[in-house]
This record gives sequence, structure tokens and C-alpha cells, in this order.
Amino acid sequence: MTHAPLGSLNSIDGVATEINTVNYVSSRSWLATSHFVLGFFLFVGHLWHAGRARAATAGFEKGIDRDFEHVLSMTPLN
Repeated sequence: MTHAPLGSLNSIDGVATEINTVNYVSSRSWLATSHFVLGFFLFVGHLWHAGRARAATAGFEKGIDRDFEHVLSMTPLN
């Protein structure tokens, strides 16, 4: 692609207005893509944590001795 797509921020009547429009990625695209990627991993992390917490509660978690879990030895906040 040798010019900015029609209707993009860098085109006026189909004429590219940026000096270097070959393989040009706007800062808006970088921002949107980074937020999508980070949001995706945050969402997957939440799913992973929820599954791990449910498995630990049900007793299916292997390799972690719950007797030595520091959180379980703490006094409740209320």
C-alpha cells in the first residue's frame, strides 16, 4: 500500500498528507492495539486466576501444600 487508506486521518480526497505514508502506523493505532493486547492478557489472567482459585478451593490443586500457605495463617480483617 503506497498511500494512506481513504477516510483515514492521513488522507484528504484520497491524497496522503503524511510525508512518509509507506507502512505508516499512526499513534492512534499503536494506542488502540496496545490497549487491546494488554486488555486481552488481563482478561486471560483473570480467567486463569479464577480457575486456579476454584481448583484450590475444591482440593484439585496439585503441588501446593495448603498447610504452608501464608494467607491461611493470617487473622481475618473483620
